[in-house]
Amino acid sequence: MSVWKRPTIWEWVLALFLFLMLREWLLPLQTLTDTGVLWPFYALVAGVIIIDLLIPYRWLTLPIKALGLMVLLHATLFDKPFFETEWIGELYGQLIHDLPLAFQQDWASMSILSRNTMFDLVLVLLATMLTYLVLEQRQGLWFVFLTELYLAVLDTFLPYDASAGVVRTLIIGFLMLAISHLMKMTNMATLAGKRSRIMLNSLLASVMVIMVCIGIGYAAPKSGPSWPDPIAFLSGKGNDTPVGVMKKVGYDNNDERLGGPFMQDNTLVFIAKTNERSYWRGDSKDVYTGVGWEKGDREYESILDPQTYTWENTLFQGLETKKVQATLEFKGPQQFPTVFYQGQLKKVSNYAPPEATVVYDKMNQQLEVRAGKINLVQLSEKNGRPEYGPNPLLLKLNQYKVETEVPIVSEKAVTNAGTNYPDDIKERYLQVPASVSPRVRELAATITKDAKTPYDKVRAIENYLRASGKYKYETKDVPVAAEGQDFVDHFLFDSLRGYCDHFSTSMAVMLRTLDIPTRWVKGFAPGERVGTDAFNYETVEVRNKDAHSWVEVYFPGVGWVPFEATSTFMSPVRFNYDLVTSQPQIPLPLPNMENQTNIDRGDGRFNELEEGDSPAGSWIKIPWQVNAGLAVAAIVAGIIAWRRRQDIQLWWMRRQLNQERSSEFPDRYHLLMRMMERVYTRRQPGETLREYVGRMTLPADKRQDLRYLTELYERTVYGYKQMEQKARTIAEQILERLIRQLKP
Repeated sequence: MSVWKRPTIWEWVLALFLFLMLREWLLPLQTLTDTGVLWPFYALVAGVIIIDLLIPYRWLTLPIKALGLMVLLHATLFDKPFFETEWIGELYGQLIHDLPLAFQQDWASMSILSRNTMFDLVLVLLATMLTYLVLEQRQGLWFVFLTELYLAVLDTFLPYDASAGVVRTLIIGFLMLAISHLMKMTNMATLAGKRSRIMLNSLLASVMVIMVCIGIGYAAPKSGPSWPDPIAFLSGKGNDTPVGVMKKVGYDNNDERLGGPFMQDNTLVFIAKTNERSYWRGDSKDVYTGVGWEKGDREYESILDPQTYTWENTLFQGLETKKVQATLEFKGPQQFPTVFYQGQLKKVSNYAPPEATVVYDKMNQQLEVRAGKINLVQLSEKNGRPEYGPNPLLLKLNQYKVETEVPIVSEKAVTNAGTNYPDDIKERYLQVPASVSPRVRELAATITKDAKTPYDKVRAIENYLRASGKYKYETKDVPVAAEGQDFVDHFLFDSLRGYCDHFSTSMAVMLRTLDIPTRWVKGFAPGERVGTDAFNYETVEVRNKDAHSWVEVYFPGVGWVPFEATSTFMSPVRFNYDLVTSQPQIPLPLPNMENQTNIDRGDGRFNELEEGDSPAGSWIKIPWQVNAGLAVAAIVAGIIAWRRRQDIQLWWMRRQLNQERSSEFPDRYHLLMRMMERVYTRRQPGETLREYVGRMTLPADKRQDLRYLTELYERTVYGYKQMEQKARTIAEQILERLIRQLKP
């Protein structure tokens, strides 16, 4: 029998349905986990199914699958050439290092490399098992039921809408079962024409029944749920108290509802080369709603050529600055239509893809990228005249270069700035919703009772949130405010724990209650330094865990100055303490470090700036004992396998014979004769099957059975006659008996 099978069209259709079923298992990953793209997993599953469909020998598929897995891992996770061994050593070292963490189920501490590799291995094993059970053994009912149960659990207990997936699985699963059952039925037909007719007619009837059932179920009236939310019920909180749902950490433009726990995510976002590490500013928002932040009125300007555009000092002015250059290259699965920059923007260049138009939000100093180069399209009509603007389709850049100015803030300038705020600033950045309780205002007034200037008040509230020891930085055990309760009020007086969104929002709102203009800013923390080039430019890796939010405070004559309220972060903004005063300097209170031997930075959004300047190595040192143990184990396993090779070959061929139950009798007879050659003696060149069977030394009963099968084989192959059902049944029974009696 040839190694390469020729699957029928129905086997290909069955394989397609199996792939679609497995796709339903993978789709929730983007919603519930930190997975960016799914195409590598789709390619892996499709490759396993195709290989198992074409190649009947499992031992031959294993190296092919392993090679395909290595190619996929290299294409998605490494930049080095495939035939270099450096990336293989890095992969091996990372797996050995993270294997104990996998046994401890500490997934968050594992690297993304190890998590992806282990998940891909599990996916290959799962797909291999399913192809054997569903495509070969025709046992698909349990898989359809399990898929429906899986989607139902996700839809009920997790923030994933699986209603469409349940319907798709029902249709695909029933069609898969129908084809599998009909293929069994048609094998009983003696004529090929009858087989095709039976298959087509029966499949058409099955499709009609499935469509009618699904249509009735979809169109029938449905009542509402007859029991309360199971999440609230199981947690004992009832329906009145919202429950925090675990979210993914990362940069997101939707900040309408803040709070709740989140999962750590070490996914790489971009690699930057810069001469100054600072916060990567993405956007700012000015309207606090009581549960989150939104943007108020916006003034957009379409910049057709960012490289020659003159950027105004809209962020700050009159301060000493340092010129900064940074080149950002997005390496991970995520790209953003937002341009991230440090300090105050001066130039954007070298962006790719080049067919882009930059839209500048002048009120919030946000840069958004739209598709199309110097391409204005008609958006609407106003007063009978057409309005033109950039293409509304967002474009995610792969790379760009920014030139900026980072401020060195003069403490004297901000202290003497006063309170003569422009009217537009007061109107826009002092807004506080009615949901903010009086006790928030009272707390802000109490904290700043001894402060004389707005700058003193800003520092007092910043130090209170950072250093009083009352508030704990926490990312997992983060309760959610009750319906109708203000987000800031809940954090300051009830939960007392949260992350950067809680600290920054609380600082911004408390300062607004003191008539100090503020706004909420988001972007990324500086990231982790991994190297330095010949021009002394630092190479920085910024990951999803570095997503961060902070506060900007407006000072008349100076502009917007950033401040850091989160206790486990240190703002990289430089201050020049040039204020001359006769009063002794009051030392800033230190954070309460009691019972905190190790500061938990939670999501790790800000990798420690105070960590040394030595670049992080990509190789992990593995003890030689581990490598030696693995090598010895491999050698021992190889020796045992070689000494028992005949047993292994016989076991494998017996398994292959069991897998070929649905095949034609000649193919199964060939496998049986190969097993006979392994156990007894080789067939000589030119020797007929009858001569070979007669030459073998066999007990009388085995010889008689084997002669009967040989005559049946010759009659079928050389006589071109179809086997009758009775003869087929007898032949199968004899084959089973001979297989059980074979021993090496």
